[in-house]
Amino acid sequence: MPALKPYTGTFGKPELLHLLRRTLFGVHQSDLNYFKGQSLDQVLDYLVPSTPALPSPPRRTYYSNTDPAKDQMEKYNDNGTVVTAVPFGETWVNTPLQTNFLVGSGNNRRANLKNWWTGLQIHQDRTLYEKMLMFYQTILVTQDVTLEDAILMYNTQTLYRKFAFGNYRELVRQITLDPGMLKYLNGDKNTKTAPDENYARELQELFTLGKGKDSQYTEDDVKTAARILTGWTVINTGIVNGKTQNILPQVVFNQSKHDTGTKVFSAFYNNQQINPDASIINDKDRALKELDQLIGMIFQKEEVSKYICRRLWNFFAYYDINDEVESEVIAPLSEVFRTYSNDPDQMKYVMKSLLGSDYFFKQELRGCMIKSPNDFLIGMVRQIGFPFPDSTQLEAQYYMWSYIVNGNANIGFIVNSPPDVAGWPAYYQLPVYHEMWFDTTSFPFRRGLYEAISRSSFALDKTVTYDPANNPSYGYKTKMNFADMVRDFDHPSDPNELINEALQIMLAPPVSDAVKSALKTNFLLNGQSRDYYWTEVWEGYSADPNTTDPRFRNVPSMLQNLFNYLMSSAEYQLC
Repeated sequence: MPALKPYTGTFGKPELLHLLRRTLFGVHQSDLNYFKGQSLDQVLDYLVPSTPALPSPPRRTYYSNTDPAKDQMEKYNDNGTVVTAVPFGETWVNTPLQTNFLVGSGNNRRANLKNWWTGLQIHQDRTLYEKMLMFYQTILVTQDVTLEDAILMYNTQTLYRKFAFGNYRELVRQITLDPGMLKYLNGDKNTKTAPDENYARELQELFTLGKGKDSQYTEDDVKTAARILTGWTVINTGIVNGKTQNILPQVVFNQSKHDTGTKVFSAFYNNQQINPDASIINDKDRALKELDQLIGMIFQKEEVSKYICRRLWNFFAYYDINDEVESEVIAPLSEVFRTYSNDPDQMKYVMKSLLGSDYFFKQELRGCMIKSPNDFLIGMVRQIGFPFPDSTQLEAQYYMWSYIVNGNANIGFIVNSPPDVAGWPAYYQLPVYHEMWFDTTSFPFRRGLYEAISRSSFALDKTVTYDPANNPSYGYKTKMNFADMVRDFDHPSDPNELINEALQIMLAPPVSDAVKSALKTNFLLNGQSRDYYWTEVWEGYSADPNTTDPRFRNVPSMLQNLFNYLMSSAEYQLC
């Protein structure tokens, strides 16, 4: 089998931009400056690290009344005493919802979790980390709209984070007994007298082997796998201080509901038998060994590596896999997957191989994928450097993140809620794939978002801001200023260089010299022919942004019109 051929061509600004567009949410000029002059290997070493530490968890930024003294959220009645379960600004992930809450907080937690994850994407480090988490949510799917439990969703996402660049087999093993996954795919209802095949089916069809001619497991294999997975359930109530209360979800094993018979698989699995190990005394440990044998049996199949590598290619490189891609990329990349099958950093090696391959940098694969809503919207605010509040204005921070969450939903992407167990169709649905992201319905919403974000002021008044300490710094107002964006460019006073840099950042496909000249004349020179016009007004504005000179004061609106025009182009929808 041929090895995956590494890229050995020139690694300049176009190649760096292509790599960053596929691995980050949008590319800001500061990202280019950070990696400037580095080799491909140096960039990949930073982009694809070992899995980082978990981020700080989401924090409560919601309340039910503008008067803090009357706020009912995250408070419950304990025999006539009102108790605050989660104070404003603290995390809720370790505090179960109680049945006697004065005002239900469940929906607010779910929204809060979506805002938090979106914020992590907006303020991401320059690594593949957040994109890998999104990849896992397209393949190891759970749905917030089905579970309606923020703690379950947070715990599942924490597994994605722990294994972002880790061992895929171990991730699958652990997610099999994840409370959220057990409840989502009815694993908690799977018993020997009433077997439920839901998880056993998706484990093979969606999580590991896929469908098609290569994956010829049988319907009986699904039923047999379901028997191995019987007996596990999730509890969320317990006795606390002598009272029955909700507790954090826990997975428990019930031997009486577990099928202890011999499980025999088809010829696809070489007729393997899995039996309870009589030498193991503990019931739960015996069941865990059966689970390990099941996962191990599935991952012995070469089809697992091919299926996962195809999904990676679809997500990060291109929607189509022809015979050449299959032989030149998928087959050798699958070999990398199998070579590191026991390595705790398996996916790190797989992703570095894919992103450093010669095929990934082919010219025809650049600027050819329609941006997902997430790539479009989060990429846009990162790209232009929209001024978000920091954690010293906590409610304003989550408020602005929620604006992006809601915008994403309007253009077809609900965070934490793929449309079904298979994920978003744009990542798997033949023959249209990424074309499903963009149509006559979604484009007006995309246009409305870039217009609003680039032109509107956003405010959160002191009168509606939860501020228990009466901190006068609360209250928030912001507006995009494109002059701040182009200050990071190498040559903002040169209209030709400014246009070049703006096009490199904003548009993946190349633009002709005639278009560049028209953009310069129409947006930077006010129809004039002399370049020094822009140089003069830019330098005048830069020297004094509060100037009263009408020529200089017009610079932000000139740039705003330029970047809005670029975002209105068809090329801006591609990455």
